[in-house]
Amino acid sequence: MEKTGMKIMAFVGSPRKGSNVDILIDEVIKGAQSKTAVEVEKIYLYQANIKDCNACGLCSPLQGGQDCPIDDDMPGILQRMLEADAFVFGTPNHVHTMTAAMTNFWARLQPLGKMEIIKDETGKIIGGKSTPLIRGKKAVMVVSQGDFSPSASALLLRVLDSNLKDFQLKKAGEVFSTGNLEKAQVKSKEHDLQRAFTIGQQLGS
Repeated sequence: MEKTGMKIMAFVGSPRKGSNVDILIDEVIKGAQSKTAVEVEKIYLYQANIKDCNACGLCSPLQGGQDCPIDDDMPGILQRMLEADAFVFGTPNHVHTMTAAMTNFWARLQPLGKMEIIKDETGKIIGGKSTPLIRGKKAVMVVSQGDFSPSASALLLRVLDSNLKDFQLKKAGEVFSTGNLEKAQVKSKEHDLQRAFTIGQQLGS
């Protein structure tokens, strides 16, 4: 069967290149490449010019859903996300949740989460309707932690999952690796590497 091709954007929330998260993301990509031709853009959030969200609210429906006024790399990233087919979001466990860079990144994605405010006849806000601009695209979550107990990332996995749902992304799977106390330790964990590769195949199918 001829490979059709897809564009994947991978976001590395680890402050270190070559980290366990970085390695697992690469395995996901390899899995996708085994199923189809893949154009990959990998963005290291700690190295990218992505400034902190200052909660100005301009992108919110209350202020007309304006463009973000922050001058950095995000406008280009948001545009390329509109053109992409799938995403990989990877982060290590930092104090039971995402890294600061990954948390800020999700905050800066709000311009893609278009909301329509619903008002009653008096003008009172009674609800809202969400139509995210990236809805329906595939996504994979990648999480690594040093702790050996899976429960240590319960909050982190729930937060990531909730963000995927908010943007109405189709979860292709999650890769979760524990006990990674050293940098790149996951290289010796065949089961976790294979899990990442298999999830990547699902992403590319």
